[in-house]
Amino acid sequence: MDSWFRSVWFIRILSLLLAGLLWVTVNVDNNTESDSLFFNDTPSELEVMENIPLEIRFNSEEYVVSGLPQEVSVTVEGPASTLTPVVRQQNFTVFVDLNGLGPGTHEVSLQHTGISNQLAVTLDPKTIEVTIEEKVSKNFEVNVDYINESKLNGELVLGKAKVAPARVAITGSSSVVERVASVKAIIDIEDVEDSIEDREAPVKVYDNQGNELNVLVDPTTVQVSVPITKRKKQLQINVTARGGAPEGVIVSSVSSSTKEITVYGPEDVLENLEELPEIPVDITEVTEDTTVEVDVPVPDGVRAVSPEKIEVFIDVQESEEQEDENGTT
Repeated sequence: MDSWFRSVWFIRILSLLLAGLLWVTVNVDNNTESDSLFFNDTPSELEVMENIPLEIRFNSEEYVVSGLPQEVSVTVEGPASTLTPVVRQQNFTVFVDLNGLGPGTHEVSLQHTGISNQLAVTLDPKTIEVTIEEKVSKNFEVNVDYINESKLNGELVLGKAKVAPARVAITGSSSVVERVASVKAIIDIEDVEDSIEDREAPVKVYDNQGNELNVLVDPTTVQVSVPITKRKKQLQINVTARGGAPEGVIVSSVSSSTKEITVYGPEDVLENLEELPEIPVDITEVTEDTTVEVDVPVPDGVRAVSPEKIEVFIDVQESEEQEDENGTT
């Protein structure tokens, strides 16, 4: 045995065997396309997964981040046995880590976790440019914005709206919060016939160009109450005697303590209505001072009048003949 180790040929043959074994080991470890040089080859497959959510890791209590896509594309390549579960289950995460970065614009790389290292992974995009800003919060008054106002019944009038709470907190990046021009509660008034009581309305935030801003609103909804009344107009009345009084009776005046009537109707009708038609009072059977109730005429296009009836006082004066007869003894 000792003579073998002293043999030059034995040492050469042993060295050759060791070199061959080393070569096989190195090539098997570095082979990324096959699990083994001695076993069945596994074909490589490629799959592209779209719309993969992007997770953002940062201090959300202090900062607001912009410039990040919500979704990314992930391409995986490798053995089907490993690739298929990843594509089907998609139980991996694509993220960008912004912890440790302060306000400003930064170029950062996307990362992933949960995908087997037997697969080659390509992210699209690979890097993105993000802007980090300090988070600020400010209170704003909420106004009411009506939609479908043109479809509101023309006989109705919107009163002053009441909003609760009257102010909301707007939170976002300093540059966006500075652009806030109006905060509105949205109310749809199509087919509304009665006053609105405590209706829940979403709150929207706009800049001075009318563009909706992407900010946090607290609370996101408010309660809105709007008094709604019928459109009306006040008009003076004019009462006049009609017919002839009985013989020997002189009607000196007809009058009413009611001086104005309220009329209700569409806006275009009321705008052109300046006075009520005369209210006729029948005096054909009047023989003494009396009070009568008469109907108030409803002008064309007017839906209603209030009051519908008025009291009219008829003042009667005795004729001279009656006075002479009453004065005769």
